[in-house]
Amino acid sequence: MKRVVFAVVSALLLTAGAVRAQQVQLPSVMGFDSNLQQRLVKVGENHYKLIGNVEIESKKDGLKISADEMEIFTDKDLLTAKGNITLTTATERISADSLEFNIRTKLGTFYHATGSSQIEDNPRRPKPKNEFGTQEASVLFYGEKIEKIGYRKYRLSNGGFTTCIQANPRWTLTSGTVIINVNHYATLQNALFKVKGVPVFYLPVIFYPINKEDRATGILLPAYGTSTIRGNTINTAFYWAINRSQDSTFYYDWFSKTGSGYGADYRRTGLDASSAYLRFYRLNEKPVTYDNGAGGLNSAPGRQSFQVNSTLVQAMPLNLKARARIDYFSSVDVQQTYNFNPLDASRSQRYIMGGITGNWGLFGAGVTTDRSEYFYNASSSAISGAAPRLSFSKKESPLFGSPIYFSAGVEDAGLVRQTVSTDADSNRTVTDYGVNRFDVSPRIRFPFTKWPFFTINASLGWRFTRWNQSYDTSTGAQVFVPINRKYFDMGARFSGPSFTRIFLTPNSGYAEKLKHTIEPWFSIGRTTFIDNLPYIVKTDTSDYTYGGTTQMQYGVDTRLYAKRKYDGVVSASAEQVLTVGVRQTYYSDARAATYDPNYQSNLYLGSAIPQKVSPIALNASATPTQTFRVAFQTEYNTYLNMFLSFGASGTYMMGNWATITGGWSKRNYNMGGYGLAALSHYFNSETKFHFFDNKIGGQVGFNWDVQGKQFLQTRYVGYYNAQCCGFMIEYQAYDFSGLYYGGWKPPVPKDHRFSFGFSLAGIGTFSNIFGALGGGTTQMPRF
Repeated sequence: MKRVVFAVVSALLLTAGAVRAQQVQLPSVMGFDSNLQQRLVKVGENHYKLIGNVEIESKKDGLKISADEMEIFTDKDLLTAKGNITLTTATERISADSLEFNIRTKLGTFYHATGSSQIEDNPRRPKPKNEFGTQEASVLFYGEKIEKIGYRKYRLSNGGFTTCIQANPRWTLTSGTVIINVNHYATLQNALFKVKGVPVFYLPVIFYPINKEDRATGILLPAYGTSTIRGNTINTAFYWAINRSQDSTFYYDWFSKTGSGYGADYRRTGLDASSAYLRFYRLNEKPVTYDNGAGGLNSAPGRQSFQVNSTLVQAMPLNLKARARIDYFSSVDVQQTYNFNPLDASRSQRYIMGGITGNWGLFGAGVTTDRSEYFYNASSSAISGAAPRLSFSKKESPLFGSPIYFSAGVEDAGLVRQTVSTDADSNRTVTDYGVNRFDVSPRIRFPFTKWPFFTINASLGWRFTRWNQSYDTSTGAQVFVPINRKYFDMGARFSGPSFTRIFLTPNSGYAEKLKHTIEPWFSIGRTTFIDNLPYIVKTDTSDYTYGGTTQMQYGVDTRLYAKRKYDGVVSASAEQVLTVGVRQTYYSDARAATYDPNYQSNLYLGSAIPQKVSPIALNASATPTQTFRVAFQTEYNTYLNMFLSFGASGTYMMGNWATITGGWSKRNYNMGGYGLAALSHYFNSETKFHFFDNKIGGQVGFNWDVQGKQFLQTRYVGYYNAQCCGFMIEYQAYDFSGLYYGGWKPPVPKDHRFSFGFSLAGIGTFSNIFGALGGGTTQMPRF
């Protein structure tokens, strides 16, 4: 019996010794070490099983894997695990129920798994503060199956991800298949965007950037909306970060009632002050019938239209610079129907310009072409411009070292002047009034500035102009008979004497000193006689110069300066806090008043009411504090004894949480004559505000037609920004009855517009090309 017991005990001791030997001798499998607390069983020649708090580690890669049970197949480089699995590295952590892992490639498949991976800074462009909040930026993901298919690259099956680093993330993107490439992007098809687990909207495809770059390529979150005219709307965009100095955005808009639109823009900035911006958009509309609200129907025909906006500045060799600008649209009606901003909706002018200019010290030259078309209504317009315009100039400089300054300009331009009319059958009739004009204008100037309280600026100029066509006064026709014009103009401006007074206010909390100046001024000019004025083809204000006339302009400017105090510290320099200027002009020939651009009402009232004295113009501006500024202007006609126009604008910043802007305009005359009633009277306002470090904010704006007693448009925008996501909503009521012009008839009297969009950490929403979701500003419409 003793022998039997001894044999059993010996066998147990030998077995325990063998197991203990196996515990500390895990086979060398690609550098993995094992935990001494686990038990190793060799199942076969290349098959090992680890049981009990299993943990292996590759110190070379900083990779750890722990599980309840693990098996290693050394001949297949395969590791399988079950129960409470955790894989960790310096930047990632994945937990799962089971695992199949290649211990050589460090790739594998996790089942019923969740994970996180830290988003790293670009080592070439470290970012001091990331947009994911104060926590370290990471991506969280989960799936029925997570495949690690590359270095920090995963494929999720029936799963989702988020960059909202919270115990209960505010949002997730889910799909049947998700590809995540950390520090680069995530791609999903047939995805659902969920907020707090609730599906919000469906995305057929999304390309989500996952990095800490300021700019990242990806599909922007779509914006949704409704409109009386457009129906349900979906605005989508794809942003392409081409490189550090270039990017592009591609747009697609769907309107359930009217059709669809697509476009793209491109931006580039160069180190040599060169820049480029280009936007193209095409709109395809289908025929639509609307209820006009009065028991009838209005029909809107189908149409195709486009618009192009572009600016270009390109530095070139030899101190040359190329410039171009395009502000072009094919349909005035579309501008009025689709734009959210009344200023853009009332735009009636399209413009194209391009050219090359250069400067070499005192000299400059250029070759440019421009074309502008102004629409009176949808069927008639006027075209003006030059094709081309050659110019040469000499900057003002002392003449032979004397106190007399000399400057000169030369221009040769093919002036484009056309009128266009379109009949009901879309047949265009173009009448050409173009002319070629050559112009030379040297000038000398003598300034007298020895007395600081009184200065004189005297000048003498000569002008020669040649047109290749002239007017036949007997027939009123423009004929190919050249005509020349020569005249001298001379003038002097007297400023002062100036009166100044300084007020010491040491006990004031506003300013230590106040300085008040009053400066009267007077100018007189004379133009020599021009005997062939009726025969000159007139294209702009310079062609309307009346000879044999004298103009006298007089006025007074008063200014208030303050040596401001900020937190008890006096500013280093005085600030101008108030400016008021009053001026008026006398003309020896009343016809000269008609084309004086210094007074807006003169251009319209001069021909209707000949007058030798211009309106009295007053301009005032005030900036009493850094948070408040206001400007005001008006014109008073002494012949009619009435104010012809008023205009005011102002901005007030309430701390760092709100900005209020407003504008007011009133015109008491018709553009074709004059009247004694307010023919144009508008007021606009916009307030932008935000609270709690910009987590909550919005804007409220409106345009009010005071004369018509109606709101042209009202707009309300609100947004909420959390640590990792946000949303924006907008409502706008648009009254077409007060905004359309020139015979265009809106399909409905009012358009009610609602828009909604999301923004996420690393990816944002956007304003569409027509200014939805807060794009643009509330401004005075053009009429």
